[in-house]
Amino acid sequence: MQNNKKFHYFGYASNLDESTLEGRLTTPAQKICLAVLPQFGFRFNVKNADGSARANLIPSPNESVYGVVYEISENDKAYFLKSEPGYEFIEKEVHTASGPIKAFVFISPKNETGIFPEESYWQVIVKGGKESKLPNTYLSQIINRVGKL
Repeated sequence: MQNNKKFHYFGYASNLDESTLEGRLTTPAQKICLAVLPQFGFRFNVKNADGSARANLIPSPNESVYGVVYEISENDKAYFLKSEPGYEFIEKEVHTASGPIKAFVFISPKNETGIFPEESYWQVIVKGGKESKLPNTYLSQIINRVGKL
């Protein structure tokens, strides 16, 4: 029997790109709104199996991370979690134009330095960010992180 329950998910990296996100789900996600996760910073500090860096969030009192809140079917949760090995799926409060809401986000406790993302990976993040209309100044900060790790 199909479960009609849904949960909110805050996408901040490659899942900003809707085609990437759709490939990690069996039911299309519903884009809800833009959001900001305060007191966290965006980093490329999780080591991928190929040795390149993946995006992550770290606690940082003076930073915020922009992203998109999606509504995802509970039926997809187990499948979705397999798409992000090494990350914890944690519920956080994000800020939207309509007020704060709770959304799950992928955060890894495994932080490394001296690793760099593949160009194709960070370009997907920037592409998704532009399509979602994240601020250009914020997207520029992501691009700057590619070389300043």
